[in-house]
Amino acid sequence: MNPEPIAGMPTRRRFLAGAAVLGAGLGAGFVLAACGGDDDDDAGSGTTTDAATGTTAAGANTTVPGEVSSGDAEIAVLAAGLEALAVGTYQAALDAAGAGALGEVPPAVAEFVTVALAHHQAHLDAWNDVLTGAGAEAVTEPNGILKPAVDAEFAKVTDVTGAAALALTLEQAAAATYLEAQRTLTNKDAILLAGSIQIVDAQHVSILLYVLGEYPVPDVFAKTELAVAA
Repeated sequence: MNPEPIAGMPTRRRFLAGAAVLGAGLGAGFVLAACGGDDDDDAGSGTTTDAATGTTAAGANTTVPGEVSSGDAEIAVLAAGLEALAVGTYQAALDAAGAGALGEVPPAVAEFVTVALAHHQAHLDAWNDVLTGAGAEAVTEPNGILKPAVDAEFAKVTDVTGAAALALTLEQAAAATYLEAQRTLTNKDAILLAGSIQIVDAQHVSILLYVLGEYPVPDVFAKTELAVAA
């Protein structure tokens, strides 16, 4: 399934330009502090827990680099902003469902939203570990380029199908962004982190396609067409 771009959402060309502005605006304060070796063996570790089940997710142990290049720092800011946007959107969906604004919500769908929200929060925490480990401030605000368009689309959502279609667009963009990031990042631990998140977002895409009545694995290879780049 290849949904139409969200009305008002930048095209990929504008994504690339907008992301550069985002990285410059949010990252100016820490890029200088973060400049260092592209690969550093001194690192910490973190463990994320699935809030829905209370269990540690497979592959959740990540090595957080103590130093990252300025380019890697920009990607970390971008990734954290996308994760914050996903967290906010899934939370809005849960709130809307709780208020009865989405009509009947199947229990399985509600469970997926709850777990996906926990995943994205863990991903946000992991990227913020990268940033704070490099002496930068954590990102707490959603991607400012995309949030207005996503909010405008969410305001039109009246049922589970609409919410799933919006979530699908976000998950496809996130998965593509992390796939692209793996060949752009230079720090090996950041590359591993991006790869470990990309596969989870791809799983989210498959579930949402199934919810929407589409074949859950339509592509032979993962794509970067919807990637947002720093």
